[in-house]
Amino acid sequence: MTAVLEIGRGEFTFCAAHTGLHRGGFEPLHGHTFVVTVRVAGKIDTAGMVTDFGVVKTALRDAIAPLRRRTLVATQADGVEVQTTAGQVRFGHDGKYYDLPAGDVALLPLANTTTEALAAYLLDQLDHVLPQPDLEWVELTLAEAPDVAATVRKALR
Repeated sequence: MTAVLEIGRGEFTFCAAHTGLHRGGFEPLHGHTFVVTVRVAGKIDTAGMVTDFGVVKTALRDAIAPLRRRTLVATQADGVEVQTTAGQVRFGHDGKYYDLPAGDVALLPLANTTTEALAAYLLDQLDHVLPQPDLEWVELTLAEAPDVAATVRKALR
């Protein structure tokens, strides 16, 4: 028998700011209260479990922690400059720049900080706990508002 285990919401909610390229321009810096949900599908084992949800919860907490109350900056965005000097991060595009303390910024190896890209980034952070033989797929949903969410899915076999 196959089952889907869902972990999320509650403690897996975090606030963060971001900006990025949108329709050729650099959108205003703004924030969201992001809500993360992970779903894992697989066979129920002899102990009656799909996987140890405690391990997944710990990995999810670890993935979210560096993003919590930070400004999320994509370091691989075409046309966006990112500079770090003297404990500051300066980032911007086409004459519009932000200067923030480095401790308030999470520099991410992404091309943009869209909801889709952030969801994929978070799912990638769970890779080390998911390669289990009876798991079929994992998906992560990241909601940036009650009416906007992105879901990414990865086949595990």
